[in-house]
Amino acid sequence: MSVPVARKFLLDCIVMLAVGLNYAGAAFAAEPHKAIHLKVGYASITGNRIPLWAAQDMEFFARKGLETELIFIASSSQGMPALLAGEIPIYSGSLETAAQAAAMGADLIIIASSEPTQYKLIVQPGIKSVADLKGKKVGIDRIGGASYYATRRMLERLGLRPEDVEYVQIVGGGNQRVVAFRSGMVSAVASTVERFERAGIPYHALADAMEMGIRILGNSYITTRAFRDQNRNTVQRFITALVEGTQWTKNPKNRPAVLGIVGRRLRTDDPGVLDLNYRMYVDPLSPFPYTKLEDLRRNVTDLAESNPRLRDLNVAALVDNSFIQRVQQR
Repeated sequence: MSVPVARKFLLDCIVMLAVGLNYAGAAFAAEPHKAIHLKVGYASITGNRIPLWAAQDMEFFARKGLETELIFIASSSQGMPALLAGEIPIYSGSLETAAQAAAMGADLIIIASSEPTQYKLIVQPGIKSVADLKGKKVGIDRIGGASYYATRRMLERLGLRPEDVEYVQIVGGGNQRVVAFRSGMVSAVASTVERFERAGIPYHALADAMEMGIRILGNSYITTRAFRDQNRNTVQRFITALVEGTQWTKNPKNRPAVLGIVGRRLRTDDPGVLDLNYRMYVDPLSPFPYTKLEDLRRNVTDLAESNPRLRDLNVAALVDNSFIQRVQQR
């Protein structure tokens, strides 16, 4: 082959290769990226889920390439086994259940947390003073659970000893304690007031945990260390969307839309209930849902009274705030 012919052949090959690459690139760009399907469980239908609902309903997850399926699981005692079995990769449930499981050897990690639960000591309308509670039945989730310690701490601040009341364990979550209260089965429960407002149940708030400095972390986003390590990009997308959903929720101009989400999820159009949920759960929101180690340590110390294994739990190793930190640094 002569030099001119060889040069022309080489140029033709280059042109053909360039055309092929351009075509392949255009075809790749035209093909939509497949969304990552992600199941996220959550434990209760209350206002502390508002950022999660907003991130889903306002498509913050979808914009991050996640096809998120929110799955309601009535209590953390049911959600945690589903998480550990790999049925749901991320679970929004009680920190207490996660800590108990971690103390038993479960390789869990907390990637975000909501603000402390605004527990109040709710008593029957006829109970007017602390003295009236002596000898009465008080509903809790279980001995050693979050509501148990919230109740104990409030009663201690009010001057009552644990033996001054009778604790009644009511399984099934906060809504079941409200049902027991309504039936008259118990005289008091530690709960958030919006459950009673929504159900139209008469009540009296005898004490406020937050005002007493009692901070119970009731809602954390939990995953397994294995899922985090193998799916860091997915976890980062999830946390980024959650933070964006939280900040959208927090923006006062979005209040009407937020109330619309709350109304649909709680199945109520009562303006008083909607406004109460906004004041309770949106106003206190932190724009970045870090898990605060000081709160976690205090809660685990309480839980260790009934589970000595928790005394050896490495609290710092249970938390990974790095995904939120990356969002904040951006």
